Amino acid sequence: MNFIKLKMELHCHTDFDPADWIGYSAHQLIDAAARQGIGVLAVTCHRALQWSKALAEYAEAAGVLLIPGVEADIEGKHVLIYGLERFHHPMSFRQLRDLRRLNPAILAIAPHPFYPAGSCLGQKLFEYRDCFDAVEYSHFYTRHINFNDKAVAAARTLQKPLVGTSDIHFLAQIGKTTSTVTVPERSFAAVSAAIKSGKVELHTKPLPWLELSSQILKMNWMSTKSFLRRRGLLTQRHVSVQNI
Repeated sequence: MNFIKLKMELHCHTDFDPADWIGYSAHQLIDAAARQGIGVLAVTCHRALQWSKALAEYAEAAGVLLIPGVEADIEGKHVLIYGLERFHHPMSFRQLRDLRRLNPAILAIAPHPFYPAGSCLGQKLFEYRDCFDAVEYSHFYTRHINFNDKAVAAARTLQKPLVGTSDIHFLAQIGKTTSTVTVPERSFAAVSAAIKSGKVELHTKPLPWLELSSQILKMNWMSTKSFLRRRGLLTQRHVSVQNI
């Protein structure tokens, strides 16, 4: 059997996101990812599943396998879930556990688990270890400050693979930290199985201080616009297609 290696970006947001103000559409994300040689892409908006056959076909034409994903808010903690046909918020860890039991192909990754935010899993990663297949290694770090160190230690303790992502909120972030997966075919089932069995390689390097500072400023501005939108003081024109 011939195996292929695919570069992955599995943590991305678009203007379909109900929580964060994002300045580009799913189509623009797919185009940018394709230019970077990304072979597997997941749109993971907060509490919203953005996937459709038409969008997947658009990605396929660009040479990208688009897999359904969502960054769920489970009991106040962020969890990346892939392979869902539909998603309803809210969800509990018990529901996630039952969902995984009924559909073994579903993939769950712990995003930025030890970053200093209340929505990060922290010790709940250990408490609900059976709910996760992998641990995220996020691009947002420098040589001297790296909150991924605890994630590396946790993945080693839990014997789960590390999956690198760029947690994309701006198109310039694509490719900063990625993973390569080895699969027999280009399908979600093959990607999910390969990650679960550890057939994934992490590709990452620390951000220079200047680039990190620039990203922090952009994130702060994005947070301000998101806050104003929630208060009804700012409207956003959405151009992304809705999931079907």
